[in-house]
Amino acid sequence: MRAIGLICASTGRRLNRQRVLRIAIPVFTAVVLLTYAAFRLRPAPKPALAIEETGASDFTGDFESLHSPADSTGREYLIFGNLASRPPAADLPSDCAAFLGRWEGYGFGPPVKRDWKYVLVVREISTEGGIAFWWAGTNLQYPAQVKEIDFRFVPGDPAAVEWKSSEDDGEFVWKFEIDPGSDSIRGWRTDFSSGDAWGPLELDRSRAFRVYRDYTAYLAEKRIHPVAYRDDLLSRYYGTGFLLYLPEGYEEAPDRSWPMIFFLHGTGDRGDNVFLLAKASPLVMIRETGPLPFLIVAPLLGDSAYYYSFPESYLDGVLEQVLADYRVDRTRIYGTGASVGGEALYRYAIHRPELFAAIAPLSAYLESTSGLEQLAGLPIRVIHGADDSVIALAKAQQDVEALRRAGADVSFVVLENRDHDTWTDTYGDPLFYEWLLRYSTEWDK
Repeated sequence: MRAIGLICASTGRRLNRQRVLRIAIPVFTAVVLLTYAAFRLRPAPKPALAIEETGASDFTGDFESLHSPADSTGREYLIFGNLASRPPAADLPSDCAAFLGRWEGYGFGPPVKRDWKYVLVVREISTEGGIAFWWAGTNLQYPAQVKEIDFRFVPGDPAAVEWKSSEDDGEFVWKFEIDPGSDSIRGWRTDFSSGDAWGPLELDRSRAFRVYRDYTAYLAEKRIHPVAYRDDLLSRYYGTGFLLYLPEGYEEAPDRSWPMIFFLHGTGDRGDNVFLLAKASPLVMIRETGPLPFLIVAPLLGDSAYYYSFPESYLDGVLEQVLADYRVDRTRIYGTGASVGGEALYRYAIHRPELFAAIAPLSAYLESTSGLEQLAGLPIRVIHGADDSVIALAKAQQDVEALRRAGADVSFVVLENRDHDTWTDTYGDPLFYEWLLRYSTEWDK
């Protein structure tokens, strides 16, 4: 009986194994077949977009839906601060997902390094491409470009995003590469036809670039106002008006006259927007540091093909209105100008040799040495960048030597490691204004 029991038990185990195998083998086979089918039927990764499939279109939106308040006053707003990025897909490669978010920074191409500023928000991205938003300009309050971008993702080491853009001066490809080690991106703007590249552009995660909801009101709080010309000839042929700063205490002291700075801007600010002159001028000192004991007058030059720089007749008309309307100490009128504005300042000082107590041309040049004897004895501070790629330092040195031979009282300031932009350092420095106040035409009499 025991033997019969053992035989039955053994037979039972074999039958159980057979049942398991009869079930397991089909199941295993089905899993294998389904896995193989899923692999074969899985869609292949989509190829990257062709550059012709990318693009940039003008973008507008409600101010508060785009920008987020940057301070408690509600005046300043972080550019694109309200444009949040969408969460990346779980299987998105890390070098692709790294582009998501907000970036800001500068262009370092010639002629003026750090003059162009950029904000890029990559809102969504896949291994094909994605959508981004773009804010660019030399004056962020008045951007040259506000775009919605359809870009493509370019895998590699480093990975990149790029898009094609049709602009006023041609078609260009913008390309940014990721730099994981520094959490920044580096880019170039390349001419689609010639292949010529401009850059680099360097953007990081900073959150400094801001705009004002009401820029006019902001400037008014700083005592900076636009003034229109009464003379119709000035507004018809030369410019819409000038930007004026009145020093604190001006209204409370009706019998007091004040020193005045007469500022002439460069080519980049020509046009019909006088508020641009609050940036690369002595008005930046008022905006970013505090009040100055001067009137500041900054006339705007229109964008006319009939003249390249400020005509003397225009400046005569501006000064006629200013001196008639405001209490100016005529022994303390100072001139300064940047680039083409500095060249115009030289010409105007020769045209009106009795006018200025001192002048300070920045990144400027002498168009001609004719008439330099009119500047004999005039204090002149020539300020130039050592690395100026627009007007070479050697040219400025030649002009200084010519001025000295003519008898001008010249000091030559060379700013090391600076390109054409010498105004940011100069007009933000309180010592510059102290230098001006050393001089008066009354002391020359």
